[in-house]
Amino acid sequence: MDKMSDVIHIIPVGFDFQRLAQPITQGDLEADRILLLHSDRESDDKEAQQLAERMVKRLEETLGTLFGKEIDTQTVDDIFDFETAYQKAYTMIQEEVEEGNEVWVNISSMPRTVAFAFASAANSIIVEEPEYRDDVHTYYVSTDEYLVTRMIRELRNEKEFLEDLTESDSEKQAQTRLNTIEDLISDVEDNGTTKGADQIVEFPAIPTGELHQFEKSILYFLDEHGPQESISALSEKLAEATEEDVSPSSLKSKVQYNVTNLEEQGFVKREAVKNKHKISLDTMGKLWVRSHPEDQPQNLDL
Repeated sequence: MDKMSDVIHIIPVGFDFQRLAQPITQGDLEADRILLLHSDRESDDKEAQQLAERMVKRLEETLGTLFGKEIDTQTVDDIFDFETAYQKAYTMIQEEVEEGNEVWVNISSMPRTVAFAFASAANSIIVEEPEYRDDVHTYYVSTDEYLVTRMIRELRNEKEFLEDLTESDSEKQAQTRLNTIEDLISDVEDNGTTKGADQIVEFPAIPTGELHQFEKSILYFLDEHGPQESISALSEKLAEATEEDVSPSSLKSKVQYNVTNLEEQGFVKREAVKNKHKISLDTMGKLWVRSHPEDQPQNLDL
């Protein structure tokens, strides 16, 4: 019996909790197994090291104990080195997809060097082996609040409080300030440097190969006219826009072939709607059109 495909999340852990946990705990993304990675390097900044270790433990408890996900926590020697992080990411992703699994890489938490290394490794695998395009995903989760801005605000308030402190109201003000600072410290200890998880942004992989003229026509047409309900609908409207001198059946076959190629490269996507497949630009298709205005075909009437 063939092995069932698993959905694997690779999560380098930094100073965040909710941006790493909520996409899974709130059901936005499926997950069968989760690989948590963190540095084992001793740091002179004990607070930073303890905060990172606390985030790992919270993720293990929440995702593993509470939500029943299989957790594999690994330490990485000098994960902050780009080459080390890239090699680790490449090997981990490659091994998983070769086992038939789908991999999601969360780059929300670690410093930029680590995030770039993991995103680059994921993209390299797709470029080298395009058949894995639908199995490897890189995503980033934005935050509702950066707690460091609250820290700055509260430090400014503290400065003003100390400057304006008087004997008559010092005790009451001191208690209020103490409560505020205690709440902030608790927030950081529980959530890390950010609070809340907002939008999930999946990073599109770089397509392979050059686009042909007709493929470009399809992309520009979808950008201008929006999603099309089927290959037939797209063929009919393209015939009018390009004045292609071919039979309707030949043009439909040509559109079908080119849309399939564009879908395989990540430029367009097809979604099943009842008994039809809606065709629209995927993220990379939108980016390509925006960045190549000079390539718009002259025979396309938009």
